[in-house]
Amino acid sequence: MQGLCVERVQALDQPLSRHLARHICSHGQQGEVAIVADKPDALLAATRKQWLKLIRQAENDRSSTLNPVRADMLTQQILWMQGLSFTSKPPDDQLEADITFATADDFMRIPPVCRHIYITYDFEREKLHMLTAWMPRNSLVVIYE
Repeated sequence: MQGLCVERVQALDQPLSRHLARHICSHGQQGEVAIVADKPDALLAATRKQWLKLIRQAENDRSSTLNPVRADMLTQQILWMQGLSFTSKPPDDQLEADITFATADDFMRIPPVCRHIYITYDFEREKLHMLTAWMPRNSLVVIYE
């Protein structure tokens, strides 16, 4: 994992899905995201729910601000957030959605080429190196321990 930024997240004080949604939102528009999960469908549903809450929060912030620059910034953020696509379907050839949830074995067949990857469960270290091998330099790897 040379040339990659690795962030290790210890015990969370909030649900994993909330942390994922907030983390992805805070890093903005940097391309596709891969989330390695042992139960991708369940984590997708929970994260998507948190994502919709973040959109509603941004809409409330936009409607309550009097600053036109901030309102425009929030409008752009909301449009970006609403436009993202989520999937838990294993990739066939390349990542088709903006945020893809799959198991490590699914991603082993088609390694993700993305700027962010989130590792939410423990698996063999060799697989982790193979998953991150195609990532561009200075990409972010977040490992939940």
